[in-house]
Amino acid sequence: MVIMKVHLNVNPKRMKIVSPRSALILAWMMIGTLSGLAKERPAGSMEEIANVQQHLNPGEALLEYTLTDSSIQILAIAGESTYFTNQSADRLFWCSLNSFQKKLKSAEPRDFLIQAEILYLFLIEPVRVFLTGKHRLIIIPGKRLIGLPFEAFIRSDHVSSFYNVCDLHYLIHDFEVVYQSSMKCLNEKCKTKESIPSITPGDNQFAFIGFSPVFNQNQQHTALPGSRNEIMAIGALFRQKGLSSWLVSDEFSNKDYFMKMACRGRIVHLATHYIPDKSGNKAGGFLFSGYLPAAGQNQPEGLLTTGELRVLQLDADLIVLNACASAVDGITSGAACYTLSQLLAMAGARNIISTLWNVTDHLAAGFMLDFYRLLLSGKTYSEALREVKLQWISCSETAIPTIWAPYILVGD
Repeated sequence: MVIMKVHLNVNPKRMKIVSPRSALILAWMMIGTLSGLAKERPAGSMEEIANVQQHLNPGEALLEYTLTDSSIQILAIAGESTYFTNQSADRLFWCSLNSFQKKLKSAEPRDFLIQAEILYLFLIEPVRVFLTGKHRLIIIPGKRLIGLPFEAFIRSDHVSSFYNVCDLHYLIHDFEVVYQSSMKCLNEKCKTKESIPSITPGDNQFAFIGFSPVFNQNQQHTALPGSRNEIMAIGALFRQKGLSSWLVSDEFSNKDYFMKMACRGRIVHLATHYIPDKSGNKAGGFLFSGYLPAAGQNQPEGLLTTGELRVLQLDADLIVLNACASAVDGITSGAACYTLSQLLAMAGARNIISTLWNVTDHLAAGFMLDFYRLLLSGKTYSEALREVKLQWISCSETAIPTIWAPYILVGD
């Protein structure tokens, strides 16, 4: 195993910048880099790194990010080598990060274009040569980058039209992207990883279980009529392949039934509303039929709280949370803080697809239907997710990252 520790200064000759705005970005970035570099070691231990390397395929690379107030540390790992960079995190980076996360949800792509290029320069360009020949990235974003869709970073050295949103070259054009919460979690998954096909049900299991409360008569939340059509259409795709499905919608899609049946799904798909936990009292969660807000100190009816996720007894290869901003919340238990993906992993889910911000009912249904078509054609989860994003980028009506970028895969 070869380890290279590098305090990086960006090489403008290698970058082949083609636009004036990129040249300005680079000049500002280099000034920040020369102003001072932290000298901390990579976060992963030698044993953890060696274990990860044993399980990486030749076309895979892992990127682990550690941010301090003044530095950006990137540990890149491939099958036979590692690469470590340490650069300064100046005001340009932090302003770009904050602005990108806000503007990404805008319907006007030019609002976040420059920020997307800046973040590529800071977070991907330093390890770009190391990634040559790779097609799949496993990203451990660290606490300060959780909720950041790396797929939407833009390569500034790629000739593209500033005005054509279908012509922008995103990171997703170059790589499949999956996320992990930590190197420790990844190693634990590698130890217990099963070799059975991802959508093959075991005994007493369904290949696909879909839940959709719809909320037609509920005045507390917007109805989701597209969600019923969503699970019905996905179920039909599975049946066409000779695979079993179990579909539950409207008043039958209640919390108790979900908790009872979720353990029987190889793929469990939940199309509903998600309420974030704003109080810090584990009050957030997923809504089911019969939902009623809490009265006094009582727990709301029909709400599967974030705290209850970890007690689910799952045997699912994939959980899909097709709900608004289902990837960004979590709970604090003692000194530890867990994301929803970590809680579901504790409950037995091996892969989770969730969203980073609010999604529109009919677009969410269309996106997931395209995803399952690709999955059932023989693609892996990360291949199918990448391809549906590329398909949507190529169409002017769905090309903006606001529509396709919220969906992320946490898993193998």
